[in-house]
Amino acid sequence: MKGRRVIYGLLLLATLALHLAYGQYGSLYILLFVLGLPVLSLLLSLPAILTARVELTGGESVRRGRPAKIRLKVNCRFYFPPEVWKLKLEHRNLFLDPKPVREMVKMYGTREKTAELDANTERLGTVVYRFRSARVCDYLGIFAIPVKRTGAVSLTVLPNAQRPVPTPELVEPSERIVRPKPLGFSEEHELRPYREGDAINLIHWKLTEKTGATIVREPQELVRRNIVLCMDTYSDYEEQQSVLEQLCFLADLLNENGIPFVLHYGLNNVTIDGDGAFDRFLRAFLSGQTHAQAVQPVRTGNDTLIYRIVPQKEAQP
Repeated sequence: MKGRRVIYGLLLLATLALHLAYGQYGSLYILLFVLGLPVLSLLLSLPAILTARVELTGGESVRRGRPAKIRLKVNCRFYFPPEVWKLKLEHRNLFLDPKPVREMVKMYGTREKTAELDANTERLGTVVYRFRSARVCDYLGIFAIPVKRTGAVSLTVLPNAQRPVPTPELVEPSERIVRPKPLGFSEEHELRPYREGDAINLIHWKLTEKTGATIVREPQELVRRNIVLCMDTYSDYEEQQSVLEQLCFLADLLNENGIPFVLHYGLNNVTIDGDGAFDRFLRAFLSGQTHAQAVQPVRTGNDTLIYRIVPQKEAQP
C-alpha cells in the first residue's frame, strides 16, 4: 500500500506541475480528476468494505506432536471484492511465552477464501490466536479500512501419556487395607477375645467351646487407601513436560479403574474423581492459571499412598 501511495503522490505532483506549467483548462481537468481518484475509489469500494468479514476457526485441543490447523476465512458479499485483505495476527502460548508472536497475512482480490495456518504442537500449552487488526484496501490501494472480525480461538496442546519407571502400584488389591466394619455383616473378619458391649451374634460358638474363652468375629471391610500424586513445577520445560506426561498416564490409569485421587501441586490440593475433573485441571494448568510454585508437605494418615512424580531423562514406551 505504501508503494501505491507513493505512485499516486508522484502522479499528483506531475499533474500539478503540468497545470502550473501550462495553466490550461485541460491540465486543470486532469488535476481535478487525479485529485478525485481516491474519493471515487473509496466510494466504489464501500459496498465491498461494508460486507467484508474475517474469522478464525479451529483450535480446541490436540495431543503433543499431532498436526493441527487454525483456519482464517475472509468473506465479502459484494460482487467486486476488496483489492487487498491485510490481516495482522498474533498468537501466544499462555503456558510458556511472555510475549505474543505476530505475523501478517495478505490476500488479493478474493470474495471468499480460507487459509490454513499450521499450529505449532511440539510444545505443551494453550495457544491463543487472535486478530491484532483486520483491514481491507480500496481499489486504488490508498486507504485501509477496518472490517468486522471474530474473537480469539485457542488450541490446547495436551501431553502424551508416559509410563513412569518404575511404575507405582496404585490399583492392585494389595494396595487396599482392612479395617473394622462398625455395623453389618462382612465375609472378611478377624477373631479376637470378647469385649464388653460386643453383640452376642458375633460370638464364634464353636471356637469358644473349643478354647474355653469367648471369641468373637469382628467384621472387616476392604478400604482403598487414599492416593496422593505430588507434582512439582519446574522452570525447565523438558522436566515439566516429563512430569505432566507421567501424570497423564497415572491419571488415566486411576480414572479407568474408577479410583479417585488427590493431586497436590503448588499450594493446592485438587480432588480428581472422574467427570472430567482431570481434564479441567490440565487445561487450566496449561493456560498458565496455576503454573508457579514448589510442592509443600501434604498432611496424610497411615492409610495414604503418596507418589511424587519426578522428571525422567528419556521418554518411556
